[in-house]
Amino acid sequence: MPAVALNIVTYNSADTILTCFASVKAQRFTDFTVQVLDNASTDDTAALIEASDIPFQRSDRNLGYAAAHNRLIEATDSRYVLTLNPDVWLAPDFLGTMVEALDSEANIGSAAGLLLRVERLGDTPAHIDSTGLYMRPNRRQGLCSEGQPIAQAPSQPRPIFGPDGAAAFYRRAMLDDIRVQGAVFDSDFFMHKEDIDVCWRAQLRGWSSLYEPRAVAHHVRSFRPDRRERVSGLMRFYAVRNRYLLMIKNELPALLWRDLLPIALYEAGIFAYLLLRERASLRAYAAAWALRTHMLAKRREIHGRLNVGAEQMRRWFSGNCE
Repeated sequence: MPAVALNIVTYNSADTILTCFASVKAQRFTDFTVQVLDNASTDDTAALIEASDIPFQRSDRNLGYAAAHNRLIEATDSRYVLTLNPDVWLAPDFLGTMVEALDSEANIGSAAGLLLRVERLGDTPAHIDSTGLYMRPNRRQGLCSEGQPIAQAPSQPRPIFGPDGAAAFYRRAMLDDIRVQGAVFDSDFFMHKEDIDVCWRAQLRGWSSLYEPRAVAHHVRSFRPDRRERVSGLMRFYAVRNRYLLMIKNELPALLWRDLLPIALYEAGIFAYLLLRERASLRAYAAAWALRTHMLAKRREIHGRLNVGAEQMRRWFSGNCE
């Protein structure tokens, strides 16, 4: 059994996948296996993977991020799992550093490294992409340290809400512990915010998450609020819809009541923006409503196994990274 299963899901990733593979092969830590699932790419991604010596499976349809990663997670029994986007380059010590960090304490369920932002893999980064995820009182997620100069990156490990799914390092025992209806990632999300869902469920079960500054990676971030117009309409739809799926499943009533005003104000802003600028995404409201019964069933399972309450969770919805 390898210590780490390094799982990559590709979709039209021809521009970055070979650079990603090169960084994987350059890891100094060697007790890991690589799995790749191609989500019915229409570019040269599958051909490039096939020409490499990395095993992969190809789906005849786009399963989405969540379902594809679930399939890869079930295929191994490693102690740890790294979900790696194909637009990420890993520094050679990334895996070894993450294994060392999680080996140090059994309650650390996940970890995020220092992700540096680049426009293209191979560029020299100047700014931070992420040092983990955080949540605002209005329930909008954020990337810790996003856009700051690299010199301002936190130099010491610290607790975080959870890791960004672009390069998220998970303890398998945690993933197994937070399963809902047998699944790790929620395939109803299809894509976007499924990593936040995992972080939220893990925190509700009492697992901790860590930012580890020695684990460095470069990331080409495609979905950014300041570039929303460049993102596909489908991605924008899921970004809106999945906000409500997240809250239906995971929200604690006491914290919802505490933050009702910022949530309501933000909701008004979302609706106004969609009405004026992005009417195609208005269907997200009906789509979320259609899934309410299914999400409430998942909520009952999640909230029937809570290990922490509102008092412990409130810190993660303050708008701060720790």
